[in-house]
Amino acid sequence: MFGFFKRKSLEDDLRENPNQPEKWLKLAEENEKKAPEALVNALIFSRGELVEQVAKLLKNLAVYRELEPLIPKIEDELGKEYASFFAGMIEEYKGNLQRARNLYDVSRNSPNGVLSFLSAYRIASIYEKEGLEELAYKTLRDLEGSVPESYRLEFSVKKRELEEKLGLRGSKLFRSFKEGLKKTREALGLSSFRGRTVDEVFFEELEERLILADVGVRTTMDLIDYLRQEAKKRKIKSSDELLGLLKERLREILLNCRGELNLSEKPSVILVLGVNGVGKTTTIGKLAKQLKDSGLSVVLAAADTFRAAAIEQLEVWAERAGVRIVKGQEGTDPAAVVFDAIQSVKAKGDDVLIVDTAGRLHNKERLMKEIHKIKRVIGREFPGQPAEILLVLDANTGQNAVSQARAFKEITDVTGIALTKLDGTAKGGIVVAICNDLRVPIKLVGIGEGIEDLRKFDPEEFVEALFEGG
Repeated sequence: MFGFFKRKSLEDDLRENPNQPEKWLKLAEENEKKAPEALVNALIFSRGELVEQVAKLLKNLAVYRELEPLIPKIEDELGKEYASFFAGMIEEYKGNLQRARNLYDVSRNSPNGVLSFLSAYRIASIYEKEGLEELAYKTLRDLEGSVPESYRLEFSVKKRELEEKLGLRGSKLFRSFKEGLKKTREALGLSSFRGRTVDEVFFEELEERLILADVGVRTTMDLIDYLRQEAKKRKIKSSDELLGLLKERLREILLNCRGELNLSEKPSVILVLGVNGVGKTTTIGKLAKQLKDSGLSVVLAAADTFRAAAIEQLEVWAERAGVRIVKGQEGTDPAAVVFDAIQSVKAKGDDVLIVDTAGRLHNKERLMKEIHKIKRVIGREFPGQPAEILLVLDANTGQNAVSQARAFKEITDVTGIALTKLDGTAKGGIVVAICNDLRVPIKLVGIGEGIEDLRKFDPEEFVEALFEGG
C-alpha cells in the first residue's frame, strides 16, 4: 500500500544519474564487489578531481587486480597520466617496483597538481623500499612546495625519518639496535652455538637460551620444532646452517608485526594506554618532541586524572617538548579533559592530539568504561578518530608484558605497541613473543634515554642485532 514511498537505492540513483562522483565513492565503500567499477566512475565523472580519494580507497580495499582490466577505460576517458598512475599502483602491489616507478614517472607529468604530487610521492616511497634513501629524500625535498593539506602530516613524518637515516637531523650518535640489544644478545649467546654438531644437546641448550631471553615457552617450542623438522628434512649437520634458518624464521615472525603510526588525517588523535611504571609518560613526551621537531603542532591531554603525579609529570614533558597541554584537577572526569583538549585543537588548528590515560588494570571494569567514554567523545568530535590506540609495555617485565597486552586487548582495540626499556633488559626476546602470540604491530621501541632513542620498530635491524657477532 505504501510501496510508492519506497526509498530509492544508491545503485538506482546512480543508474538514473551516473554523473555523481561522490556517490560512486560511497558505493565503492559499501559494496566491495562493485568497488573497482565504482572507483573508476568516481574518477571519470569527477574529471580526475577525486584522484586522491580514489587512490586512498583503492589502497584500503586492495582491489588492485580487479581494477586492472579497467585501466584502458581510464586512459580513454582521462588520458595516459591517470591510467599510468593506477597501473603503477597495481604494479607496486604486485612487487614490480621498477615497473611501478616507470609508470609513476609518466603520471608525475600531469597538469593536475594532486596527481603529479601523488606520483612523485609514490616514487619516493619506492626509492625508500629499494634502500635508495638519498634519492627518496631528494624527491621529497623537490615536493615540499606542492604538498596537499591532507598529506602534510604523513609527508613531514616520512621526511624526518629519512633525515634521521641519512644523519641530517640532530645527533648521529643515537643508539643503534646493536647497542640497545646488547644485554639480550649476551643472554642469547648465539655465537656460542657456532661450529657445533646438531644433536639433542644442541636443541636443549638453544631452547633454554630462548626461554631465558623471554621469547616465551610456546614460541620457543614452535621455533625448536621447526628447526628439528628442517634439520631432519634437509639432513643438516652444521649448527651454522641451522642458526641461519633460525634467523630467517625470526625475521618472518617479526615482519608480520611491522607497522607505522597512522598520522594521515588532520587532526590525528593518539590514545595512549599502559599501567603505571611502564614509561608511558616518557614515551608520550618523546613522541611529542619528535612530532614537534618534524614540523607538526602537538597538544597533550592529561586524562590520567587518577593521580596528581601523572598530571605533573606530563606537564614537565610538555614543557621539554615545547607543546601545549590541557589538564584538569585530580579526580576530574577524564572524558571532560579530553573534550576540552579537542576544543583547544579545533580552535588552534593543531595537527596531533596525544591523550594520556589511567592504567588501573586492578579495576578493569571501571577502566573499560572510562576508555570507552573517552573514545566516544573523540569519535563524536572527530569522526574516524582515534587514529591510534597505542599500548605502552615495559620490556623488563617479560611475559607480564604479554599478559598486560592481553588484558588491554579485552578492554579496547589496540592498534599498536610501544615497547620501552629494551636497552635495560636481557629479555628482549619478548618482542618475538608479542609478535607471535598477540599479532599486534610493534610501532615504537625505546632503546635508550635520549629523545632519539624512541625509534620506529625495524624487524630487519632487530634480528641483525640479535645475531651480531654470532
